[in-house]
Amino acid sequence: MKQLSRFKPISRFLVPITLFCSWSLIPVPAAAQDAATSPDTVISQGGTSPDAATAQDAVATQDAGKEKEKNATLPEIKVTTGRVRPGTIEDVARTGSKTDTPLRDIPATVNVVPASTLKEQGVIEMNDAMRNVSSVQPLMGGGYGFANSFTSRGLALSFFRDYIPDGNLQNNYFRTMYDIERIEVLKGPGSALFGVAGPGGSLNLVTKQPRYSFGLSAGTMLGSFGTRNGYVDVTGAIPYLPNVAGRLIADMEHTDGFRGLERNIVEASPSFTWRLADDKTLHVDYDHRELKIKPDNYGILFDANSNIANVSRDTRYYSRFNKTDHTINRLGLTHHWTLSDTLSMRTAFVYDARTLELLRNAGGNQGNAAGFSTGRTAYQQFDNAGYTTLQNEFVWKTSTGPVKHTFLGGFEYKNVDINAARSTYTLDRINIFNPVVETSLNDPKVNGGSLTFDRHIGSDQVSFYAQDQIDLTEQFKLRLGIRNDLVKYSDKGLQRANPTAHGSPIRYREIVQTKSMTTYSTGGVYQPTQNLAFYAGYSTGAFINLSTEPQALSTAPETSDQVEVGAKMMLFDGKADLNVALFQSSRNNYFVTLPGSGNIPTPDGKDRTRGVEVSLGFRPVAGWSIIGNGVVMDPETRAGNVATNSVLGITRSVFGTRPVGVATTMGNLWMTYEIQSGLARGLMFGFGVTYKGDSYADSLNLLKVPSYVVFDAAASYRIKKVDLAVNIKNLTDKTYYTNPTFAGALPGNPLSAFGSIRFNFN
Repeated sequence: MKQLSRFKPISRFLVPITLFCSWSLIPVPAAAQDAATSPDTVISQGGTSPDAATAQDAVATQDAGKEKEKNATLPEIKVTTGRVRPGTIEDVARTGSKTDTPLRDIPATVNVVPASTLKEQGVIEMNDAMRNVSSVQPLMGGGYGFANSFTSRGLALSFFRDYIPDGNLQNNYFRTMYDIERIEVLKGPGSALFGVAGPGGSLNLVTKQPRYSFGLSAGTMLGSFGTRNGYVDVTGAIPYLPNVAGRLIADMEHTDGFRGLERNIVEASPSFTWRLADDKTLHVDYDHRELKIKPDNYGILFDANSNIANVSRDTRYYSRFNKTDHTINRLGLTHHWTLSDTLSMRTAFVYDARTLELLRNAGGNQGNAAGFSTGRTAYQQFDNAGYTTLQNEFVWKTSTGPVKHTFLGGFEYKNVDINAARSTYTLDRINIFNPVVETSLNDPKVNGGSLTFDRHIGSDQVSFYAQDQIDLTEQFKLRLGIRNDLVKYSDKGLQRANPTAHGSPIRYREIVQTKSMTTYSTGGVYQPTQNLAFYAGYSTGAFINLSTEPQALSTAPETSDQVEVGAKMMLFDGKADLNVALFQSSRNNYFVTLPGSGNIPTPDGKDRTRGVEVSLGFRPVAGWSIIGNGVVMDPETRAGNVATNSVLGITRSVFGTRPVGVATTMGNLWMTYEIQSGLARGLMFGFGVTYKGDSYADSLNLLKVPSYVVFDAAASYRIKKVDLAVNIKNLTDKTYYTNPTFAGALPGNPLSAFGSIRFNFN
């Protein structure tokens, strides 16, 4: 396999990087506070501002440059409307606009999960975190048991990290929560803002930033399945380096995993913020991640009657040799420049190098009448990838008469350079009621090892985009956004015609395409009062999926569109928040094989989802908090391609069926109460319930995964600088299945408990 020259793309940007000292953008405000502090952001006179600690950081930085002026006075911050809770209509979630526009003015749904909620729930993996976001469901086909992959409103989500694309839809990586300040999810196509954005939405991880005031947090967790982890998070001004703040977050995690699905993770994320001047900052961050995770493509298989096999939930069908070894090194530089009160700029450069070695199961059928699963295969794959992104954006606030404008303009260049090679093995049939699995590639049950492909994927993309947030009056707001992406991409290399037929010919093939894609978003908001906003919005999406999972890239972009109407409101004197959205989302132009096509795939695929989402927050009395979300939707496949179930001997069109892995109803509720006074002050109790409706593992809708309800609980106690917590998952020890796995369903964890201790020094 050809080796990737990782640093070739960087040389193209040596000149642009030197311009960081003369270019820049609006500072991204520190998202709330650290997990150990309150998640609220102070609202000051004139609009949203960084919290008081951030203001103190700024002053401390200026003092450092003046050799510690004595008795420096901090500026007073006048609080006029209390504190902004994450996700409320006053909150600023930049994923929705890339500006400081509050959520009440954005004609789309943006859900926010703050670090405080992740902490309360004892979340250490993203699948648990995303229960807090309406309609979001794990998708096995994109994650294969070793990476995060989700659908929203029945369609695929894209990942971003601090507003920069974070990998492809498939063969991505497993994300931990240690360095996350908050999670923001923009629902529906976000291509007009982000370019490469899935039809279901854009999931942005906002990371913790360096602070000039000292802070130290460290802790560990022990729990079921041999789970143990430890982390440290330290931040503060750097000694002997005036105006420089640093932060280091490092963690180690191990779990034997339920059903032997082991996970070993080591991560380190140092970052620095250098205040070059009062109006300029340079932020540098680096992420190193080593992820070793055992994947499971089968879960518990379906039997010949299309029921989940009547076996123990501990049963394992995956091969013992399954493994993934993922290494990620990501370097980012961001320069912010406030030119005036009305004009600011941001320049960002990111280089992301990834290597992935995987060995996992692939094909496999449900059990036949004799109780055997046939058609089993395994993949051994090596990916070596480099992703380069350069962005330059400006935000200009101006007026035309009484009409106010917040204008965003930007340029982006992206380069993708991937080498990928795969070999395919055929495996012997397996008894689904008494499985004996392969132990290594030398096992007699393993045959072949023929090359599937050895290819190079490359892409250069140049993009220009603009957005105008228009305040016609205090009550009427408009948003207009447009983007053009010019993409030149190629997929060149060797490909075998039939990977499981070892004698089939292998040939060289080239796919070289240039596509121009224009996407846009528009919408309006009517606000009869400050606490109520009605909105309607329309957005489109288009992107080239540069994934190494299919054997060849598509020759046409996938497209999508969404229409949405809804209401965002604050009730009961700020004690309750309620967001309601009605939507229709569509995915178009993905590749399917239609009858009479000569077995040639064409971009005629189409899915459509209609539904209603609700999210709420309620704080009836001090210390008591309730958050929840729910969705009812009707996802439907609108393509006319034909699928076959060889075990049942059924062949028919999939038109009108439900897309694989998507439930039509979901809901989650999480409640906490913290004692506010007396000897027990700081003692908190939490209780949660999660519901997910049934879904299907196949496009013919023959293999149904049943619905479930699961209960969780938590208790924690804060005393001085120490937090103690216990989180209990699946209180009733229910047997349930989280999501389909092609010919099976993945069992959820049984009753389990995790205890943690955290030390905080600020």
